[in-house]
Amino acid sequence: MTGGVKRRHRLAIRIYLVSAAALLAVLLALYLLAVVIFRPPQHGGPFGEMARYAASKIAERWSSPARLDHELEAIRVHMNVAAAAYRWDGTLIAANTDAPMPPLTAAEQASLASAPLIERGGTCTRERCQLAFEVRGLEAPLGYVLLENIDGHRPPPPFGIILAALVIVALGIAAALLGRTIARPLARLEQTAQALGGGDLRARTGLVRRDELGAVARSFDDMAERLEKLILSQTELLANVAHELRTPLARIRMALELAEDGDPAVARESLAEIAQDLSELEGLVNDILAAARMDLARSTATSGTPPLHVAPLDVGQVVNGALERLRHRHPARRVEVELAPDLPSVEGDAVLLRRAVDNLLDNAQKYSPPDSPIRLRARRRGAGIAVSVIDSGVGIPAEDMSRLFTPFFRGDKSRTRATGGVGLGLSLARRIVEAHGGTLSAESTPSVGTTMTVELPAVARSPS
Repeated sequence: MTGGVKRRHRLAIRIYLVSAAALLAVLLALYLLAVVIFRPPQHGGPFGEMARYAASKIAERWSSPARLDHELEAIRVHMNVAAAAYRWDGTLIAANTDAPMPPLTAAEQASLASAPLIERGGTCTRERCQLAFEVRGLEAPLGYVLLENIDGHRPPPPFGIILAALVIVALGIAAALLGRTIARPLARLEQTAQALGGGDLRARTGLVRRDELGAVARSFDDMAERLEKLILSQTELLANVAHELRTPLARIRMALELAEDGDPAVARESLAEIAQDLSELEGLVNDILAAARMDLARSTATSGTPPLHVAPLDVGQVVNGALERLRHRHPARRVEVELAPDLPSVEGDAVLLRRAVDNLLDNAQKYSPPDSPIRLRARRRGAGIAVSVIDSGVGIPAEDMSRLFTPFFRGDKSRTRATGGVGLGLSLARRIVEAHGGTLSAESTPSVGTTMTVELPAVARSPS
């Protein structure tokens, strides 16, 4: 928990620093815009405005020394401004301090004489103003007044500075709260990821939020859910494989023990059962090896290793190869074959495509009555080829259709000799077909039958 608190603090500090830097940059830009463009330095800012007002009052009482002294005292008391009035020849007329500011030098007088007079602004800085007075009809100014902030009595800080300070403080509080709201779900995600990586497959974040962090948490939980299902499915696969291997091996052992008794009839029956058991083991191993090959092909697809042994194929040969295998394993099963003439070629892996059709035929054989026929049909469909396996079996319930091609899923949970398996057949068939750029779809009606259709793209003919 201490590490999580430190991370939250670091995140809040980073948010605060970035936000404060952005705020200060905006304030600096506004300051430069206001000061440099709209309020030139010679105007003196707020002090310049105050000094010009004071100078106008001094100008009104210039001709009366008594009234001028009174005005200068009022300026010192009420405005905290030191003022000194001089004639143009440098003679001091009046001042409101014991040590009045010295008169201007000749160069400063020349500069002031060329500067705008009081009616148009005078010459001011933020701490000092010097303003000249003129008399209409005279070429030279009558005099000038010097005004300066009194030491220790600076003008109050501008409202903008106080506001900026308050905004920065508020920004710090907001950054701390924002950092906390972000860091807490991130810490929860971290803890859940560590728990999941440590083997707790039920670890979930449980975060319910409507923002981006909530979306990440939901995606993480969905990933964990799929990972748990995958690992549990693999565990179930191991259990199913062990069961499917143990049963035929036990039958083979029993058949061999019976054959050892020396009865020829029993030996012949045992050989037939052993052949059937070996055929089942062969199918199981082939499915597992094909699934492993597809996984390896997907993981090495970006490494330059070709995932499939692709070559132009005759669909009729692929279909007939799967048909011969079914007839060899189940000679009593009747299969009706419909191959359209002049079927176009496809590009693909002959072994894998035949494995896909094998699995569809095996599935139809398992879940349809022994006396009902299986129809195997291949024909053109659009720019490709459609291979369909049609049975008149028990069908597939509607609630199982969405999970039909899920690895290790079995709608029939019994593991009899007729319907045994580990639930890889249909999933593997779909993966093989999709690896060839095609699709595998299912249509089924309970107690009526099921149709499995493979659609593959045909090889484009080169122009002659």
